[in-house]
Amino acid sequence: MAFDGKTIVLITGANGGLGYATAKILLCTSSDYHVIVGSRKGYNGVEAVSKLQAMPNIKGTVSSVQLDVTDDASIALAAKEVEETFGRVDVLLNNAGICLLDPDMLPTLRKTLATNVIGAVAVTEGFKGLLRLSSAPRLVFVTSSMGSLTHAADPESPHFRTKSGLEVSEYRISKAALNMAMVQIGKVYPTEGSGLENLKTLGVDPGLNRTNLLGPRIMKSDAAKHLPEPNVGASLIASVVKGEHDDKLGRVVGKSGINVW
Repeated sequence: MAFDGKTIVLITGANGGLGYATAKILLCTSSDYHVIVGSRKGYNGVEAVSKLQAMPNIKGTVSSVQLDVTDDASIALAAKEVEETFGRVDVLLNNAGICLLDPDMLPTLRKTLATNVIGAVAVTEGFKGLLRLSSAPRLVFVTSSMGSLTHAADPESPHFRTKSGLEVSEYRISKAALNMAMVQIGKVYPTEGSGLENLKTLGVDPGLNRTNLLGPRIMKSDAAKHLPEPNVGASLIASVVKGEHDDKLGRVVGKSGINVW
């Protein structure tokens, strides 16, 4: 097959922000990578692929798939398309996420959990069979120190409150739940006879970067002006994808090492 010698990397929410920046880094790293840009709206994925292919220093190959992490039918169709084209997934990067600023907490929490937690688990379940067909499967969850109970309960922590003054409680709750999902999946999937005994599971905290996740209100604030560009956080994500932190399996990798829970 044409992709036998490549590492097939599927990134959810990769038409912009950290997902897109991570795809750029991987594609410019080696010809061994084929990146599949997962995008909630198919045309956004197609546009992202065109931009990536136009990079002068691209080495790897790239394609897109329509993938809405909150839609089971979309996940199933995406998995079928990837299976028919590539036959496997070597790295599943659960990157898609939202941070809503609606003051009405309960509906905001439901929407946030649907994408940031249920969506990530649903995609992982939907692509589990394709990870099983890889000789070196890797599962990565993009999370945040904002989901750390230790930081959230410590008034001296830089993550006790946001610099913008917004609590984003729903986002914090979702990332705390995602961390537990990552730990549990990392324990349950590789059981004997599962076909995923060699699965490597990690979380990665790229820190706060200037992306559309923040929304226009925060992006226009003074605090956002000092945030790093997406390539900064994406560099850490890419390093986890490449296997540079395999001594930290089952934990969340941050810029300073292993994050506290």
